[in-house]
Amino acid sequence: MKKAGMTLIAAGMAMLPALSMANDFSTVTRVHFVMDCMAANEGMNVYEGTHKCSCVIDKIAEVFTEKEFEDVSVGFMYKNLPADRGATFRDDKGVRKGLKLFEETTANAYQECRIR
Repeated sequence: MKKAGMTLIAAGMAMLPALSMANDFSTVTRVHFVMDCMAANEGMNVYEGTHKCSCVIDKIAEVFTEKEFEDVSVGFMYKNLPADRGATFRDDKGVRKGLKLFEETTANAYQECRIR
């Protein structure tokens, strides 16, 4: 029994680094998001804004990889460009699907993290 328990603990500890790296964003990506979030939500003080906006990016990181997040956030930012410049982001079905998931995820994250 003791040997089986130690083996199970060792196996669990071996998996921890892999679990913690799943969909982990770089520090720079997280900091940029938090700063942009705080700028967009000026009614919060620094302490409140830091914690609530960090909560939002954590929720987004649960759904998207960093590459997916970068791609979809660019699409979200540029979808309202006029004419052909924005058409790439508005008309592509794959992009629209990603944008819809991004909008839903962000809205849910803002609600869960209590940002109004």
